Amino acid sequence: MLRLIMFCVIALVAPPLQAQSCGQAEVPCQAPGGTYHIVLPDGDGPHPVVVFLHGFGGTGNGVVRNRGLLQPILDRGYAVIAPQGLPFREGMKGGSWNSMKREAARDDVAFLTEVLAAASAVFPLSPDRTLLTGFSGGAMMTWRVACDAPERFAAYAPIAGMLWLPLPDKCEGPFYLHHTHGWSDPVVPIEGRSVASGQFTQGNIFIGFDLLRDANGCLRDDPDEYGEVGIYLTRQWTDCTSGTMLEMALHPGGHSIPPRWSALALDWFERIRGGN
Repeated sequence: MLRLIMFCVIALVAPPLQAQSCGQAEVPCQAPGGTYHIVLPDGDGPHPVVVFLHGFGGTGNGVVRNRGLLQPILDRGYAVIAPQGLPFREGMKGGSWNSMKREAARDDVAFLTEVLAAASAVFPLSPDRTLLTGFSGGAMMTWRVACDAPERFAAYAPIAGMLWLPLPDKCEGPFYLHHTHGWSDPVVPIEGRSVASGQFTQGNIFIGFDLLRDANGCLRDDPDEYGEVGIYLTRQWTDCTSGTMLEMALHPGGHSIPPRWSALALDWFERIRGGN
């Protein structure tokens, strides 16, 4: 039986780093700057890792309780880490991510780095085989980490999210990124939209890929490969001087994690990594 193992990582205290039982029910694991949940697959490890970021108003606990999402990932031998975002405003239930780089908010690029380091110090993980992903607001944060600190994770796979305007002048690079989006998404449309009475505006996915191609030294604006995998239509940029590659997967649905997304993303991750 798969083990839901959630231990408390006590960091920033007197060494050595300690691990205590935690995470059962509503009790998360502690890391510098915040909390996370972790689920391990069967086997001794070290396990490759999927770090999954919840959407706006979500929780890490909600991610690990979503067995439809987790089970296919665990069955392939991956551990799943679900960090917890902080509330965007006072009184908000659930959390969000500082993908806008607000000065008064937590530095979530640093926080996610600390979560992976803290978990890897205690659990049998392989931190150099880590895929950072997330849905909606979690995808926006995934784009932010890929753009600002691409070396922190092995690859990136955002779902239904994009950088906010104004877009940066450039992204650091290179990095591997697989983006999934619904053709009929009204919440985060492919072209982006303004929210909160125009206070914030989502970026356009296609313009975002201009940044990605520049960061990876891709030689063409148009894809050099096209494909079809189940409900997904894929576009790939593999002719890049960095040796990395980018992929976009569009499906006919709306704002959701689409069917068999984990198989699509992990097949891609294992292909670029030469196995899990």
